[in-house]
Amino acid sequence: MSKPYIISYDLDEPGQKYEQVKKTIKSFGGSYIKIQKSVWLVRTSLSPDDMCNQLQHTMDKNDSLFVCELVHNYQGLASKETWKFIRENIFSDN
Repeated sequence: MSKPYIISYDLDEPGQKYEQVKKTIKSFGGSYIKIQKSVWLVRTSLSPDDMCNQLQHTMDKNDSLFVCELVHNYQGLASKETWKFIRENIFSDN
């Protein structure tokens, strides 16, 4: 069963691998949207441990990573298109 998660990270120098991180997140399956520079919402059947293990291979020792399951209680500032995607793909009951 897929669940919604937030993924946040900071890639400190040297060797920032933004493209590898992006490619890894997209490989989780399910839905995903980048909502800020280093913040993604995903809906996947992977666990936080699974996602962290996969992302650690793209990160250096001085980088940081946070993955957390989301609940359907949110608010913020975003475009209408982003909110539509979040409602239909991240917090859907699929």
